[in-house]
Amino acid sequence: MQIMHQTAYLKPEDRLLVAVSGGSDSMALLNLLLHLPDSMRPKLFVATVDFALRSSSSQEVAAVRQFCQQRQIPFWTTRWQHATSVTSMEAQARQFRYNFFQQIMQKNQLTKLATAHQADDQAETILMKLIRSGSFWAVQGIVPCQTWKVGQLVRPLLNFTKKELQDYLHRQHLSYAVDESNFQDITWRNRLRHYVLPQLQRENPRLHEHLQQFSQQQISVQNLLQQYFQTLIAPRLTKVLQGWQLDLQDLLTDEPVQLSLLVQYLVHDLIQVELTGRQLAAVQQLFPKANGLLKLTGDWQLQKSYRYLFLLRSAAPTSASTKQYLLQIDQQVLANDGQKFTIKQSIQKSPKTFYYDHWPRRIVLRHRQPGDQVRLLNGQHQKLKARLINLKIPQWQRDQLWLILFDQEIVWIPQVYRYQTPSKKFLFEVKWERNN
Repeated sequence: MQIMHQTAYLKPEDRLLVAVSGGSDSMALLNLLLHLPDSMRPKLFVATVDFALRSSSSQEVAAVRQFCQQRQIPFWTTRWQHATSVTSMEAQARQFRYNFFQQIMQKNQLTKLATAHQADDQAETILMKLIRSGSFWAVQGIVPCQTWKVGQLVRPLLNFTKKELQDYLHRQHLSYAVDESNFQDITWRNRLRHYVLPQLQRENPRLHEHLQQFSQQQISVQNLLQQYFQTLIAPRLTKVLQGWQLDLQDLLTDEPVQLSLLVQYLVHDLIQVELTGRQLAAVQQLFPKANGLLKLTGDWQLQKSYRYLFLLRSAAPTSASTKQYLLQIDQQVLANDGQKFTIKQSIQKSPKTFYYDHWPRRIVLRHRQPGDQVRLLNGQHQKLKARLINLKIPQWQRDQLWLILFDQEIVWIPQVYRYQTPSKKFLFEVKWERNN
């Protein structure tokens, strides 16, 4: 009760929805909340989901309903209608459960949701995440309070073990449901619960306490690092067409491990993807290179290009027919990526204009092709590839550049090239609008 009294994130003005399954953890949570002093107890509401996965589930819901009716607690329940065979059943059941809670809270103006996660759940979660990835950002345990879809999600029992909660219910002479599947070694969590954690507790009986402290420290350190990285990244991060660009200047002098930690945070924060240990090692190998590529989950990838690191979503392949357009003078063309191009004849020379020696018979807008060359002012030609390398244009941008050709000769590339020739009879300007 002392820990419950010290729970700062529960206030008497709260309208608290308590998720109750009928098991020992949730029944202990509900009873502890009921025994808070009037000056501290929030207004309580209860919701239960019948997942219909066991024959006794309906009786368990009925028991929770009766408990609430006897104490005049508003109660809601629903039944999960699922197929006989459901892939990712645990994830789908969890989603259904929380969607139900969200609907109740929105309809009844409830401010917080309380779940009965306890110290054993915390220990299992930390170990599972540590074994699965080893990622600093992924190993975070169950947080006691967090912003949720509606109001806040709170877990007041993280300092209690399951045994302590069951002992409490026995002293209160309260019954609770027992899920027989928890005793079967069919899930990874159950195997940790039955074999690994008992052995670790024999090595140190204070295991749960230490893992809870680790989780609290981990959350604090993550928050500090997040603030530091946000300050560090904010002036260097730019949104680009397919993702983000990070300027690495002044960062490349840091230790590779520190840089990989920053990149790990960036990926975690922007696209909610956790890097594997192998990917983290590969990230460290990117920094010494001028150019490099690392594929991530799905169609996301990291690209290192000189002083920049790009986090990009791979573009879907585009058919050849949509990569080439015929243009007319004074007629706007909208390319397939949303960029707009208009060629106009000009009468005044400016940094945006270029001369050409005759009126073009055929004007084409397309992407670059192998063997493309651009004309220099001295009349010589340079390979476009070499020019892009000299300008340190990232690889992903090279593939997306639009080229304008007059009669098969490149005359303009946005922010890269304008036709180079002494003054001629015709002066042109390209109006270019980007879509981002």
